[in-house]
Amino acid sequence: MKHYFFINPVAGQGTEANVIKSKIRSVMKSRDDEYEIIVTEGTGDAKARAHYLAEQLNGEEARFYAAGGDGTMHEVVNGIYGFDNIAVGSIPIGTGNDIVRNFPEECDFLDINSQLNGKVVPMDLIEYTGKIDGADVTEYCINMINIGFDCNVVELAGRLKEKPLIAGSFAYLLSVFVKFLKREGTSLIITENTGDSFMSRDILREGDMLLCAVCNGSYCGGGIKSAPMSIVDDGIFELNIINKVTRTTFLKLFPKFKRGEHLNTPGISDYIDVKEAKDVTIEPRDQYEFFICVDGEIKTTTGIRAKIKEHALNFIVPEQRTRSEIAMQATMDKPRYNM
Repeated sequence: MKHYFFINPVAGQGTEANVIKSKIRSVMKSRDDEYEIIVTEGTGDAKARAHYLAEQLNGEEARFYAAGGDGTMHEVVNGIYGFDNIAVGSIPIGTGNDIVRNFPEECDFLDINSQLNGKVVPMDLIEYTGKIDGADVTEYCINMINIGFDCNVVELAGRLKEKPLIAGSFAYLLSVFVKFLKREGTSLIITENTGDSFMSRDILREGDMLLCAVCNGSYCGGGIKSAPMSIVDDGIFELNIINKVTRTTFLKLFPKFKRGEHLNTPGISDYIDVKEAKDVTIEPRDQYEFFICVDGEIKTTTGIRAKIKEHALNFIVPEQRTRSEIAMQATMDKPRYNM
């Protein structure tokens, strides 16, 4: 079997790419499988090169691994979508890494042997279509589409990560509280599509809200469990709508929201609407376009249609190991210095 490793050299803060390359070469020396390491060169490169390699395979079985953040995984998946006999794995060296959080802790996604020995499982995707960044686009989201407050937070977090000593989850949490002071939200028209005709649409919500999220997975923002009921292979997505709330309510609910315990809070339905759906349209209510955040990447759109694509991705779940085995491997992987 062929193995292709796509490495984003600037993922995280650019410190893990060379480490991962060394691990891959070391592990693959002991195997007869053919492999290639592809170091990506900017936005869109992983998608284009994955698509090219998938075409060249002509149906031959292969595994593609995205070593980076959720954005790198997004590109690789969109590059191979529609091709047979290709499975995709995530090697999370980015700053968010929310896709892999949907799987058990015993799955060590950073261990190359565990990836190579992992099993392939079906996973849903969210197909989203619309005019995005000025072009007519159909692409596939793996984890979550965020609009409103969440998206504004990610945009700010992206700028904060460029500053020294601010990275990953800390950048996201800092952005949450900066945007919290302004309570920046959005104004949308959200409809559920129940048939092929324009008349087969039910308005779910119209007006101002803090945020709207279309959730295949449970996590966003580097570990915030915002959609605890979402399951990546159940054939539906969760539509989460959070109303604008006071600053006091926000501060009170956020710790539970971060842990995924907010849905058990008495009176939570006054603030959050959660609905299972398969096909929705989201349009701006009082502006021409708005920001969306897809798998951690910011885009601009005049409106999207989001549909579930059941079991559309062959996803590699690493071979599970005990926590003590994972801890021992982490200790062995630490650099050693001569005194």
